[in-house]
Amino acid sequence: MAVFNAEGAYRSARTGAGALVLLPAAETSAAPCWTLSAYAGDPLPATIHDPRLERLDSPGRWRLACREGSFEFTARAVEVQEALPGLFDEMLAPYALRSRDKRVVRWLLRLVRLPGGAKLLRTWQARRGR
Repeated sequence: MAVFNAEGAYRSARTGAGALVLLPAAETSAAPCWTLSAYAGDPLPATIHDPRLERLDSPGRWRLACREGSFEFTARAVEVQEALPGLFDEMLAPYALRSRDKRVVRWLLRLVRLPGGAKLLRTWQARRGR
């Protein structure tokens, strides 16, 4: 019984808290990230393809099947975090910069490296905040 299915390449990384995180190999991918808390099992390859996570009969036992093989392990919890960038678009719309402001910001950021440039940027931000 498959609990989670994903397509594409994922890279595995251990965290300091003993969890294993499966991240999409492509930085721009909107694929979900998986966190396996308190992971105890064989180390996974650095990159896995088309992972499928299945719950086994005993509590806390899981199987991760992928093109690279099948890996059984124990984990306290399995979390799937899915990126939903469109969720905040409506909420952040009032804070978006107008095209004129974008040009001003580009110009001010070029001036930051010059003497007094940081002061110009802070002054502009203070005026804009009113």
